[in-house]
Amino acid sequence: MSQVNVDIGALRARGCVVTGGLGFIGSNLVHRLVGEGVPVRVVDAVVAEHGADRRNVEGLDVDVLEADIGDARVAAALRGVSHVFNLAGQVSHTASMTDPVRDLELNTITHARFLEMLRVENPTARVVHTSTRQVYGRVDRLPVDEHTAARPIDVNGVAKLAGEHLHMVYCHAHRMPITSLRLTNVYGPRQRLTSDELGFLPVFVRKVLQGDSIELFGGGEQRRDCLFVDDVVDAILTASAPEAIGAVYNVGHVRSHSLKEIAEALAALAGTGSEVIATPWPPVHRRIDIGSFETDSGAIHAALGWTPKVDLADGLRRTLDFYREHPWYLSSI
Repeated sequence: MSQVNVDIGALRARGCVVTGGLGFIGSNLVHRLVGEGVPVRVVDAVVAEHGADRRNVEGLDVDVLEADIGDARVAAALRGVSHVFNLAGQVSHTASMTDPVRDLELNTITHARFLEMLRVENPTARVVHTSTRQVYGRVDRLPVDEHTAARPIDVNGVAKLAGEHLHMVYCHAHRMPITSLRLTNVYGPRQRLTSDELGFLPVFVRKVLQGDSIELFGGGEQRRDCLFVDDVVDAILTASAPEAIGAVYNVGHVRSHSLKEIAEALAALAGTGSEVIATPWPPVHRRIDIGSFETDSGAIHAALGWTPKVDLADGLRRTLDFYREHPWYLSSI
């Protein structure tokens, strides 16, 4: 299932909870778990603009509770399970700046309520929480390891960092077995394509599938390491091993590419005539741009043996193939 000793027996025997399980990364994790014979309880607030959709888990035998993770009804879902994969949250950086209080509610306050419920109902459940590389903000050197100072430049980064710290407080103060992962730019199947607020990769994918031009702010020289969602699922499951308790790990790819390179590769693979065009920076985006970012994932590799398996060209090809086979993603709301 993954590189180190994940307790698949306990997962199959007692089941797990996946918060945000109707969304992009969460639904891919649910598909993997169900394929391994694991009973899954999904908790998802089904916030329309976040990408949650029941069709992401269509055909799977899972229990779904539509609720905010801080809702008191979630307590019952937490009872008895061996693992909790806490992937719920708001991920739009620009939305966090236009409605900062909502972002803090979704990424911090609700997680505090959720952790307190978990402490009462099932404090021994193994927890893996997903955070983001956005907590680092603009950095002075690349690649970025876990010793780099976290200096977020938008509200989303602040809220995600606070949520991460809350998980570590409950780990160390209450002896709850928790790990947090700082994920880089994730792409692949089951990602919402119709929003311009959930990262550059789904926007690029949508545009090349429709034959539209990709506009790159400032020419697209910023570099990113991009991670195919299957590799992220591997990392989440690997991080549920006992060796990872109490740790915060970066999870990214070993290779980075400029946004221009990524856009041009997608356009070539899609073959729809999309062009890549440089355009000036909109002020609202420029103010929260972090420049180039390259992840150092050496710590999780050294501790747990995790390393990404899917290179960019293969991942982009598999992504395009998926959306051609599931065209409803291009028109979903």
